[in-house]
Amino acid sequence: MRRGASRPDTPQRADAAARPCAPRHRRTELALFLRRWLAHPLRIGAIAPSAPALARAMAEAARTDLTNGNLVVELGPGTGSVTRALVAAGVPEERLVLVERDRHLHAWLEGQFPRANVLLSDARQLDEILPVGQAGRVSTVVSSLPLNSLPRSERDEIVRAAFRVLSDDGSLVQYTYGVPSPLPCEALGLTGRRVAFAAANLPPATVWRFSRAPADRPAHPSARNPD
Repeated sequence: MRRGASRPDTPQRADAAARPCAPRHRRTELALFLRRWLAHPLRIGAIAPSAPALARAMAEAARTDLTNGNLVVELGPGTGSVTRALVAAGVPEERLVLVERDRHLHAWLEGQFPRANVLLSDARQLDEILPVGQAGRVSTVVSSLPLNSLPRSERDEIVRAAFRVLSDDGSLVQYTYGVPSPLPCEALGLTGRRVAFAAANLPPATVWRFSRAPADRPAHPSARNPD
């Protein structure tokens, strides 16, 4: 496991991070995404980086109380489309933990988000790789992982690891290209609801937010699907 070390910012780097992606930068990002997709299509899941509309919807769904000092964890950030939206929405880069298991994308993310904690690891190990004392102090886990494409056992491991590190009122934000819930809420002890629809994404995507289901309340009917 490698952890991205925080590095002092330079005026040039800070200025580059503050302005929108230049066309050349965007082409470089798309080329990287395509190479990694061709190498591992099932692992990457998406056919293109998240469109701005989907990235903003994910960031809006992940908005949390920024005064509590808790972390926001992103699983499978890829080239950083949603990450940039989170920062633009007001999440301090220092409070972001980015978990990426593709070493090429990990290296890219370290360069793009030098103040975030960028981890080269598997999402199933989330509760083992967080900094000491941070388990239970995560407000939101934002997932761009293709959960519907994963084996059921792997999907469930990832979800359970996420909820082991989330605070009691924390939530998991996940998008899906389908209409039904991407998670079997009753089986996992969760409640979920649709919070946004990004029609402009390729393909259109629905954003869901999941939380722990109270013991005395069943999961929302729209989130009941077998697997």
